[in-house]
Amino acid sequence: RTLRPAGVFLLTSLGSYSCHAMTSAVPSSLLQAGNPMVESLHVYPLKGAAGFSPRSWHVDERGLRHDRRFMLVDETGTFISQRTHPRMSLLRGEIVGDMLRISHATASMEIPLQPLSSEAVRVTVWDDCLDVSAVRPDASSMISEFLGTFARLVWMPDDCPRLTHPKRGEPRRHVSFADAAPLLLTTTAALHELNSRLERDGSSAIPMNRFRANVVVHGPASGDDDHWRALQIGSAAFRVSNACKRCKVITIDQSSGESTGSDPLRILADYRTEGQGVTFGQHLLVEHAGLINVGDPVSIDGRAS
Repeated sequence: RTLRPAGVFLLTSLGSYSCHAMTSAVPSSLLQAGNPMVESLHVYPLKGAAGFSPRSWHVDERGLRHDRRFMLVDETGTFISQRTHPRMSLLRGEIVGDMLRISHATASMEIPLQPLSSEAVRVTVWDDCLDVSAVRPDASSMISEFLGTFARLVWMPDDCPRLTHPKRGEPRRHVSFADAAPLLLTTTAALHELNSRLERDGSSAIPMNRFRANVVVHGPASGDDDHWRALQIGSAAFRVSNACKRCKVITIDQSSGESTGSDPLRILADYRTEGQGVTFGQHLLVEHAGLINVGDPVSIDGRAS
């Protein structure tokens, strides 16, 4: 397959989407061990907040369309995440038509997916400094009140030039406000192994939402994804760049916004250590844009030798 340079993709129209009546997972009757297929898809329009789970979604160079294109920043323009504000897990970002609905238990607001703003804001995401667009002040006020701290809502326009780090391979790809790569893939077998280890150690099993994956795959054995290098799902193609190093966010109960202690980081350190960190899941870069669906087979087109 010929690789395209960053920014050159076959794109479908923006379209409108509704998050109503969407079911996240493939029916259990279709799942067969050993045959990789997409069990669920997850889009997080607002970085650090809960998202939604469509049955079908478009993929472009930055990942699942609209994923992590909105972000919160503090007074200095530095991004805010669950690492420092775990209550962000109780915020939700959903796409309804051509609007983003941001909500929590007592309030909600809808803003355009492509906000019209003449105010540019300099923000920092890890080592990247970016010029992005400010979003309506009333949206920031609603979120700030909920979090109990200043939080400004910003949006990444299509022409914002943020590229993946060279260590994730060439050619580099444009990426959203995501920490490292356009998409994150996890497998159900890896979660099953982790939960078995947690329960043997006397801890409780955890759900997949702790890992905030975009694509969850059923079928392959635990650890098999460590050897994947190229994938085809639906009409989209992907390159696997590296395993995802995990942080304290996976210790936060996504339904309560509260930390559950050192697990599962502590247990992952028993068998998923890489350098100074632990890993779970794989970072994906997009080689060919397209449409992916729950139930799609996952074709492993390349493996590490």
